[in-house]
Amino acid sequence: MKLRKIGKKLVSTALVAALGMSLTACGSSSSDGEKTGNEGGKLIIGGTYTLSGACAHAGQNTLKGAKAAVEYINKNGGINGKKVELKYYDDEFDESKIPTLYEKLISDDKVDLLTSPYTSPFLAAAPIAAKHNKEMFCIAADSYTANEQYGKLIANPQMDESWKGGGWWKDVFEYLKSNYSKYKTSGQKTVAILNLETTYGHEVSESVGKFLKENGFKVVYEEFFDPGNSDWTATVQKVKNLNPDILFAPQYFEDSVRLVQKCKEMNCYAPIMVIEGMSWDPISWPNTELGGLEPSTAKLPFLGYSIYKEKYESASKDYLADYCKKEFNSIPSNDVICGFMAVELACEAAKKANSTETDALQEALSNNTFNLAGYPYKMNESGGNGAEFDWGCGQFQPKDLSKADASGDDWVTLWPEKYATSSEAITFEGWK
Repeated sequence: MKLRKIGKKLVSTALVAALGMSLTACGSSSSDGEKTGNEGGKLIIGGTYTLSGACAHAGQNTLKGAKAAVEYINKNGGINGKKVELKYYDDEFDESKIPTLYEKLISDDKVDLLTSPYTSPFLAAAPIAAKHNKEMFCIAADSYTANEQYGKLIANPQMDESWKGGGWWKDVFEYLKSNYSKYKTSGQKTVAILNLETTYGHEVSESVGKFLKENGFKVVYEEFFDPGNSDWTATVQKVKNLNPDILFAPQYFEDSVRLVQKCKEMNCYAPIMVIEGMSWDPISWPNTELGGLEPSTAKLPFLGYSIYKEKYESASKDYLADYCKKEFNSIPSNDVICGFMAVELACEAAKKANSTETDALQEALSNNTFNLAGYPYKMNESGGNGAEFDWGCGQFQPKDLSKADASGDDWVTLWPEKYATSSEAITFEGWK
């Protein structure tokens, strides 16, 4: 499944599915966003989640985060006295099914607030939201394409217009820029990139690649892979032959697990291993029952981003941390946090606006900073994040790797410095 193309075919594919309506409807007012919400003292927030198919693991966790957010909002009085309910469908990570499901959510279910699908397939929902002039709150948006087309209709906390999809990695590479000399490398600053054949992957390539070039790093290998790559053998052999200083793999969780397993089997590693699956889901990464790895492998010094930062302060952050500690004996994973934040932002914006109408929501989002569970958000001119926010950089640092367990007690934040809970730079020196 090549999701890269969706960014180019976003309008034609989705609008054909939407009964051939043209985008001239984007500016019309919506009859679906009633000012006071659904009758009966409740407000319905709706979206799709990837509960089966590729990336189901992460999609299921985003749903857990969304449900936790509904519970949090309702425990704190709902939205101006109205209780929140969640309406959702399984999109199977299939962008061809998403336009019909979002038509159903808006036209049939008449949801008051709308969240996006998970990652790249959210681009297929954007034209439907635009057709109905319905604000869409992003769950882990991994591309800025929809913001470039629809602007403020897409509330995108995950990135801004500078790094776009690569914004997830800004703090990781800022950290490496400042701390590279602490690692035992060849000093050549060579990088091998195993990227995703998605819109996200190409935005990562553009922004991270530019940053690396500007800061003296040299990309010696980059290849793009469809999600669900089943055999990494040939690729790992190429990387092993190149012997780079940094191996950067922005891959989904399941693919990251298979990649690390193959690297271990073939004794391939770099002094700096940047692995997305670990950073995206630190709950499951060291837990074989959840599809992860044995803790003694999972908690080797891989680097990744760290939305959960112990020193970051917000009321919802502490609530979600307590929830994940009780539910998983771990820190919040990034998919749980992103699922939580999309619902949290939609509800807090509606509360501030005292409305679910698009214009009122956008005014509230543009004029206020919302301190969400992972980082702040304030809407910029194109719907991205105009607040000062950090994805962070982190890793597991167990005191004794041989005694490492599946908990999140040994997760540390390395960057930015204001959130750092460790300053130790640990070189990846092998699989034992």
